[in-house]
Amino acid sequence: MIARSAPFCRRAVLQYALIAGCGAAICGASPNVAAAPKISKKAVAYQDQPDGEKRCEKCAQFQPPDACKMVEGPISPQGSCRIFVPIRQS
Repeated sequence: MIARSAPFCRRAVLQYALIAGCGAAICGASPNVAAAPKISKKAVAYQDQPDGEKRCEKCAQFQPPDACKMVEGPISPQGSCRIFVPIRQS
């Protein structure tokens, strides 16, 4: 005699769907990453004037109007430092 498995009841299907949805949401969520500490202006030899073509406003780290992803404190768009990374031109 072959035993037949009982069909899924609606409640069990909904519970499995809820568990799967929550698991997917947890796995897909980005972790709450603390911001990395910024570097002092002195450590990167920051200056308020450009160094040739190197200007903060042309750097990939620049955040308008007057911030940098890497350097602490306000910076001048016309300033420069030794960690300059040019913005890639597409």
